[in-house]
Amino acid sequence: MKRFLKTVFFSLLFSSLNGQTIHLGGNINGSLCYLLNKAIRFVGDDSVYVLSTGYGAGISGAFYFDYGGYYYRKIYGIKAEVNSSRHNQTYKVFTGPGAVNPNRYYKYKTRLSFIDIPLMFNFCPTHHQGFTVECGPQISFLTNANVKPMEAPVTPAAYPVLTKGDFRTTTFSAVLGAGCFYSFTERFALVGTFRVGYTFTDLTTRQEGISAYNPTNRLYGATFIQAVYKINKYASSKNRGYKYYMKRMHGK
Repeated sequence: MKRFLKTVFFSLLFSSLNGQTIHLGGNINGSLCYLLNKAIRFVGDDSVYVLSTGYGAGISGAFYFDYGGYYYRKIYGIKAEVNSSRHNQTYKVFTGPGAVNPNRYYKYKTRLSFIDIPLMFNFCPTHHQGFTVECGPQISFLTNANVKPMEAPVTPAAYPVLTKGDFRTTTFSAVLGAGCFYSFTERFALVGTFRVGYTFTDLTTRQEGISAYNPTNRLYGATFIQAVYKINKYASSKNRGYKYYMKRMHGK
């Protein structure tokens, strides 16, 4: 993990030498989570998913390229984040022989904690005063895993015993997002983004003696709210401020 973080750091440092705008920020996020597994079905089985939520927070650094230095031009850049995130998944298990009895069940929650590091390509057609899109890979490092017993109207409830050792420590995902960037001043801005992430790596490690093994994949949709501090490198003779160029863009 340390080697990977060093690689990301020096790559971003090299990019910043050519970047004309640097954005530093912090974010909070909330998500809808799933741990997808073929052995679990939404309906028609003795185990079903229960809608679950997660949360997180982190920091980011971005470098944007805008040759010419005008606010009304389209710009693109690279953004890296380090986010601490909690991914939860609650299951409802129905007990008893025969058809499912909706009154006989118990619930438990699988809780996974990650350090997520996405490396995103960003594009804004209105120079960070409007719509933005982003996509890129993400590497995640598992920091903790456990199971929390929940509602249990029936006894006995057979909760699984899962620990960090039952999951892979490193996984890889693809992330896609879209949102809105709003500059309050020349230095400060607020960004709201909705992202969808899917982990292609199997989260679990295959245990000996299990014949009907199914991989588990992470899926989430999250809303990120980020506060940004901007460091501009525009030539002062060209940069008249974002308000001037926003008026020009709208023909005022």
